[in-house]
Amino acid sequence: MISAALGMVIMSAATVAMLVALEITTNELKKAGKYYPTVDERVILENAGFTNQEIRDIEAEIDQIDFGNIQN
Repeated sequence: MISAALGMVIMSAATVAMLVALEITTNELKKAGKYYPTVDERVILENAGFTNQEIRDIEAEIDQIDFGNIQN
C-alpha cells in the first residue's frame, strides 16, 4: 500500500516536471526568432568549406522555419 502511494507521488512529480519543461521550451521558442548566421559564423562556415551558395541555402532554410501559432 505504501509503495503504491509512493509510486503515485513519483509519477505525479515526473508529470509536473515534464509539463514545466514543455512550458519553458515553448516560452524560449517564442523568444528565439529566426536569425541569419553572423559575420563570425559565416567565417567559420567558410573555413569549414561551405561555399557562398551553400550559406545562402542555409539562410533560405532559416526562412522556411515555421514555429506555428504559439500562444501566450
